[in-house]
Amino acid sequence: MTTTTRTAWLLGICAALAVGATGSAQSPADPKAIQAAVSAAEIERTLHAIDVDRTADSPGERAAADYLDRKLTEYGIAHTVYESRQFLSWPGRAELTIPGGPPIAGKTAVFAAPTPADGVSGTLLLEPAVTRRADQTLAFGPEVRGKIPVVRGIADTEALVLAAQLAGALAVVQIDATDTLHEDIVTTIWGAPTPESAGRLPRIPYLCIKKSDGSRVLAAAAKGHVTARVDTQVTRGWRTTPVVVADVPGRSADFVLVATHVDAWYHGMTDTGGSVASILDMARVIQKHRAGLARGVRFAWWTGHSFGRYAGSGWYVDRFWSDLDRHCVAYTNLDGPGRRGSRMDAVSAGGWPGLAEYARESAVRLTGKTPAGGRRGSRVFRPGRDSDSAFQGLGIPFFSVGVPGPPAGHPDVDATGRIVYWHTPEDTFDKLDMNALVLDTQYRVAQIYDLASARVLPHRLAPIAASYVATLADLERSAGAVFDLSSVRRAAAALENAARRFDAAERPTNDTGIDRFNRLVVELTHRLNSTLYTKAGRFDQDPASALPVLPLLARVKDLAAMPRESDEFGFLETELLRGRNAVEVTLRESTEAIETYLATKGRS
Repeated sequence: MTTTTRTAWLLGICAALAVGATGSAQSPADPKAIQAAVSAAEIERTLHAIDVDRTADSPGERAAADYLDRKLTEYGIAHTVYESRQFLSWPGRAELTIPGGPPIAGKTAVFAAPTPADGVSGTLLLEPAVTRRADQTLAFGPEVRGKIPVVRGIADTEALVLAAQLAGALAVVQIDATDTLHEDIVTTIWGAPTPESAGRLPRIPYLCIKKSDGSRVLAAAAKGHVTARVDTQVTRGWRTTPVVVADVPGRSADFVLVATHVDAWYHGMTDTGGSVASILDMARVIQKHRAGLARGVRFAWWTGHSFGRYAGSGWYVDRFWSDLDRHCVAYTNLDGPGRRGSRMDAVSAGGWPGLAEYARESAVRLTGKTPAGGRRGSRVFRPGRDSDSAFQGLGIPFFSVGVPGPPAGHPDVDATGRIVYWHTPEDTFDKLDMNALVLDTQYRVAQIYDLASARVLPHRLAPIAASYVATLADLERSAGAVFDLSSVRRAAAALENAARRFDAAERPTNDTGIDRFNRLVVELTHRLNSTLYTKAGRFDQDPASALPVLPLLARVKDLAAMPRESDEFGFLETELLRGRNAVEVTLRESTEAIETYLATKGRS
């Protein structure tokens, strides 16, 4: 690993010693003092400094990282600028040509396949059927083979392109819901490809055109057979880009991870110049109040977000897996706060079950406002595969608080719910609301400090166990007599019983007991979340597309519809048996760990 460490290392050592040379606890700062320390002037100074084109591997991206380096040194915060090697991509020209008219300009996407110099020609196939399996993957029928499907209304373009490729399509043309085209990415590979996942790199071109241009294409195709030509330019390759990571240490080696991405489409001032400036000021504030930290706060500014499918955060988790697994208690990611039109009279808060409860409670306590929403009823929470969530395999729980963005109906929000200037050259400084950005920073830094200064972690295990119970009940109803889930259902019930008693038990008050409790909470949340939300597991990355809860077992719903004597039934049944074993052992071992703790906690 090549790194460049530009840090006032002596200051970092002194900071660690100042936090508590004797190991004794010090009182956390008043949350109001933490919020009041946020500086609008510092945030705005950073915004102006990074208001440049921050495309991946550009001078602007490097200049932004250099600015962070200088400011962290100025603040006396220990940090490292890692030179990370990432597999990146950049889109170029994209056109669709149909008979009887000039070429239609569109947009291709990061990692789509480029066409040969003379393009790719084929018959347009209007809106062929697309099915979605229980594991959320998409599938086309055989009718797209050798043709160019034209589709509308499918948001997960990465899954769309892979499905078309597997079905033998020549290319994919998508008609946008509006006349504003946004930059996009179409690979399902999270971060750097491996020899196995590289087979999923797009091998066919992709082109998105405006809604108005789509009407012309649809009208032409409705008259009969239409042969069209797709011309696209896309570049792929390995590059070395900076990843900046800073640490404000606490009394233990544990830490809360706070991150955003520094690369952007064009100047990208809401996505995510505002976030870059926000967490830099959080680092400055928490450094000043570090004496009260029970655990540290780690700040990261990723690259490769938009141009490498979260390559920077993926690079980091691969290289610091053990430290993250042993010591990262929670993760929060900023991606777009401070937009004009934000609802400053409201607060949003949430996270994964087991930490969402703390996020909401602390939001009320720290902001004086009650977050909208609340309990999800019978719907089980499912995290998205986006926003640099490269830590899902590890099971690191996510939490957040913030000022909600502009609501539906605001001029900056289109009919699909997208921000109209998102991933366009129009994402400029004027799209930010400084008051909203400062308030959002105040909310977040107070919650982050609150979590980092709590001696006993506020995580709960029963909500995670309840997610297993609810999901397995739903899967068991779908499976019927086709696949037996009774043993894993009983294991989930046993976990829920133990987890409820664990959450209700009196929390330890001495250092040894607190350390033992916190270590068990980190271990179990990581283990349980990983199995609940990922299929690839703790050492790999799932595809960058939607996943169901309990993905190791989700396809029991598909199994029930397959002929029992078919090869496909046997193949899927084998996969599900192995998945059942993995889920059951996670539940059983977690329950045993809780029972052991409860039986012996008085000896701490």
